[in-house]
Amino acid sequence: MAQVILLFVVLLLASPSEGAELQVWVDADGTTHITDDPEKIPPERRGEAVQRVEEIRALWDDGVSGPPLVTPPGSSGSEEDRTLRELRGAVDDLRRGENARAMATLWSVLEREPNHPEAHWYLALLEGRRGHLDAAEQHLLTFLSVAGEEYDGLRASARKRLARLEDERRLMDASEVGTLRLIDQENQFFRVHCDEALLQAGSPDFARTVLRYLGDAREALGRRLGVVPEEPTGVVLYGKVAYLRAHGHRFSFQTVGFFDGRIHVVSAAHPAGELRTLLFHEYTHALFRERTAGDRPFWLNEGLAELSERASTGIVSLTRGERARLRRAIEVREWIPLRRIAPSFAGLDDEQARLAYLVSTVAAAWVEAHTDRDGRARLLGRLGEGWSDDEALKEAVGMDTDGIDAALRAEILSEFPPGL
Repeated sequence: MAQVILLFVVLLLASPSEGAELQVWVDADGTTHITDDPEKIPPERRGEAVQRVEEIRALWDDGVSGPPLVTPPGSSGSEEDRTLRELRGAVDDLRRGENARAMATLWSVLEREPNHPEAHWYLALLEGRRGHLDAAEQHLLTFLSVAGEEYDGLRASARKRLARLEDERRLMDASEVGTLRLIDQENQFFRVHCDEALLQAGSPDFARTVLRYLGDAREALGRRLGVVPEEPTGVVLYGKVAYLRAHGHRFSFQTVGFFDGRIHVVSAAHPAGELRTLLFHEYTHALFRERTAGDRPFWLNEGLAELSERASTGIVSLTRGERARLRRAIEVREWIPLRRIAPSFAGLDDEQARLAYLVSTVAAAWVEAHTDRDGRARLLGRLGEGWSDDEALKEAVGMDTDGIDAALRAEILSEFPPGL
């Protein structure tokens, strides 16, 4: 199961009741939550404008793109140079996934220069990633109103992104009133079934783009894990409304993707970075299931999927903030042992599930750091042969589940001075 993009955390909630109005709120960490019960929205967030879940879409291209941030000649030490240094720092933070720091820096720039084009551009990108559609739209509009001729390329991109909102609303309307119909597309490695409403509302090269993303995932996972599926992988893509109708009843929490022998994922009408990362995540689950004939150890399954998702955007490790969160969990005895989440994440509440994803990610990264590609392929193969988790892990890294857990905690504690 997958997390939402942008930092790709799972959306945990009860499945919506018939006829209820879905609402969205975003917490301080930038995680988007979906609910049909207003009482579940924290009091401090209820006064904010909420958006229909169908409008939360991936409108952004892959990666972090924008105007070149070059210091003008002779301006070193000037206010302009200071602003450019701050913008470079914010872009670097965005690429590392440090969204809170990036946002604080960009708003600091706007406090001094309310009409700074680059700050509005990157805030539009950041807000779009966080699911704040109205805020992203406003920053794009402001950017268009203040950007000069030197930003012509980005102005065209901003107009394109604003126009795509209408396609997403058309997809929402079609999904609300229509019956789910799947259109088949395939190649030698994938059998793809697309929600017809996606093909009608989206770009004409929708299916080709999806197959390209899947090909990227297959190639990247082959390099990382040393194996690829022996048979074509089935993939089903839905608009958000159609996905909730078809699968809202399946889980006690809501996701934007899962694997049950086929990959099932939500897509925007114009697939971009968010869908690509989601496909990387779910493709990892598909490969894990084929090679091991199961899903456990679940922490390794989910952790490898998280690492794959992050790597697809150029993020190669957990942020310092995430590792600090793990340190705090150890200190206050909230750490979730690997043995607890080896069978599944069942029984975890919202906050515990988020922590479980972090624990799984750092644990999978530890396993990767202590194996080579052939060793990872052999580990998956041993699990598929019926070896127990502990037997397979001990052969691969010399430790069983509890040993890895202890090594992880010791490593994380060593990274931070006492009390931090």
